[in-house]
Amino acid sequence: MTRAGEFPFDAGIHATGYTTRRWTMRQLAGFGDAAATNERFRYLLSLGETGLSLAFDLPTQLGLDPDAAEAAAEVGRAGVSVATVDDLAAVFAGIPLEEVSVSFTINATAPQILAMWIVAAEEAGVDRARLRGTLQNEMLKEFLARKAHVFGLDASFRYSLDVIEFCIHGLPRVFPISISGGHAREAGANRPLEVACGIADAEQYLRGLLTRGLAVDQVASRFSFIFGAHMELLAEAAKFRAARRLYARRMSERHGAREARSMQMRFQVNTFGSALAYQEPLNNIARTTIQALAAVLGGVQSLHVCAFDEAHQLPGPLAARVALRVQQILAEETDLCRFVDPLGGSRVIEDLTTEIEHEAERWLERIDERGGMLECLRNGWLEREIEDMAYHDPGPVVGVRDAVGEDAEKELVMGERCGRVVDGRTRPVVRRDCGRELARVRKAADEGENVLPALVEAARARATIGQMCEAMRAW
Repeated sequence: MTRAGEFPFDAGIHATGYTTRRWTMRQLAGFGDAAATNERFRYLLSLGETGLSLAFDLPTQLGLDPDAAEAAAEVGRAGVSVATVDDLAAVFAGIPLEEVSVSFTINATAPQILAMWIVAAEEAGVDRARLRGTLQNEMLKEFLARKAHVFGLDASFRYSLDVIEFCIHGLPRVFPISISGGHAREAGANRPLEVACGIADAEQYLRGLLTRGLAVDQVASRFSFIFGAHMELLAEAAKFRAARRLYARRMSERHGAREARSMQMRFQVNTFGSALAYQEPLNNIARTTIQALAAVLGGVQSLHVCAFDEAHQLPGPLAARVALRVQQILAEETDLCRFVDPLGGSRVIEDLTTEIEHEAERWLERIDERGGMLECLRNGWLEREIEDMAYHDPGPVVGVRDAVGEDAEKELVMGERCGRVVDGRTRPVVRRDCGRELARVRKAADEGENVLPALVEAARARATIGQMCEAMRAW
């Protein structure tokens, strides 16, 4: 049995576990306009949250300005609306960007949001090298599972690589990608395929960056991952052990990684929204607590717990507070943080870990045989496999068919709104003359250069997210 902090890191990546440092409590938030989101961030920080996680509305995710006709009815609904750097700066008004780690749940428009983050920080007097946080920036999983993309597959992959390369060279405290197996699981994949999708994506990004002249240890040390936690407590905890072990071995044996950080899988876990039920929504508190416990027992570095009302709406203040309290109760009122690797030595856990690892490895062999994740996305094979699995997932069961007192609970939930009405209407955007800066973005896109330097200058000139995306479509 290996110990925590030792290769292949199945017992955890830190030798002292949570006894010296707890996981980051990072609740996803974002809705309406910048002021509403800033208010929610301040509320969560006042309750003891230790990291911020920003959600964007669908138009922002798809590179649409909030006054675009296509954005009608979606502005601010599923996250905050951001058109220019001034919107992003307002989200963080009064929040010290050099002190607070921020996770950006953004993919197709990750390059533009990164450029805005840099400009917002520098205009607030913060050197970009001091920024801390994570960009999701994971376009392979978008094509596999979620489908929120702006550009074609090859262009999307290229721009993800641009973000990673730019951060490696200039933002030492930023994880430039959060590689996701969890989205495949939400789409219907089983547990081993969730692990395999995350690792296969990582290997595809690694190969892409090696062709740009970067070294394995330069790249892999900057990877982070996202997985989900479902209801099978012991199997989910074992899944994280299996993922770490399999990843470490492949990075060492197949890719020649030499530094420990390049073999260590660091991950954020989100409790799964697909496990929530809109009937008897208060039952979701029990569901998310079980999932959070699985994540903590599995050695998570960062955790988001879904709010009990998310099957109905964006989380209200009460639900957001309860979700954070779940994490704090696990950390403060249980003995989870007193022991390093509390599941180590369990025969059940070891058997489950080995079973998941071997099945995930078989999936990786099948992906490799078909040319890697990019080729699997081009031919649609993996999507079909996940779709077949989705038909066999029953979803939540308890309280769904025989809900008692459902109307009263719904009244509680629906009466606990987000604090501001989000009506989804388009909003006007003030556009400035930034033709020269956009021309540089277009030139970089056309000539295969990294687009980030040009995007930073375009963001500084107050180019909108829609204008920047349009310039990047040229090639």
